[in-house]
Amino acid sequence: MSGSIMDEMHNGKAQKAVAMDCEMVGGGSDGSIDLCARVCLVDEAENIILHTYVQPQIPVTNYRYEVTGLTEDHLRDAIPLNEVQDKIKKILYNGESVGRMPPDGVKARLLVGHDIQHDLNCLRMKYPGFLLRDTAKYRPLMKTNLVSHSLKHLTKTYLGYNIQSGVHDPYEDCISVMRLYKRMRGQDHRQVFRLGDEKANSGFDSFRSMELEKKAPDELYEISTSDYKCWCLDLTKDCNPGS
Repeated sequence: MSGSIMDEMHNGKAQKAVAMDCEMVGGGSDGSIDLCARVCLVDEAENIILHTYVQPQIPVTNYRYEVTGLTEDHLRDAIPLNEVQDKIKKILYNGESVGRMPPDGVKARLLVGHDIQHDLNCLRMKYPGFLLRDTAKYRPLMKTNLVSHSLKHLTKTYLGYNIQSGVHDPYEDCISVMRLYKRMRGQDHRQVFRLGDEKANSGFDSFRSMELEKKAPDELYEISTSDYKCWCLDLTKDCNPGS
């Protein structure tokens, strides 16, 4: 990692968005419980802010070596989870204490990831939903039935290269989600809105005409309106998708 977290902040180099990815090993009798064993965070310039092994809080029963490349030796001197949580909080809140953070989160960073809530859950952390940017949940990146694509598929489709061909690298995944986020954020918002609206409206196919006829105008309007937030708003407040 180049320089300390606080040096980066004091020098004014902190980026508005941070991408995060975790690598999971398995816990429990059957190894099915996801435990974060490695975490990486990068800024918008793709610089590593934090990349470390994490000590799971319960015994590891499956290292999932074929995917993670991790063994017991990697985690022998890993950082305890509570220390990792503190480091991540300092990054996300720009060194401010959570209690002193304004309600609008103006000093906090946007957190980008793929199924980012799952990573946060495995880290036993919470972060405001309005500051999350999830490439697995952003409608223009989802299937028409609103099912998520894999990060591997999105990277190949939108960025033109392959990832996760062998052992998963959280740094590589961080770079992919950050590039996807920046690409979507920089798109013509009217085009993004039309795409998202089309996917949102695809729900009409599941209704029979008789069921639609029973709905009040307000109800029809409610299910015909896209409810996702255009990521171009992260660059400017002057975004009117209906224009």
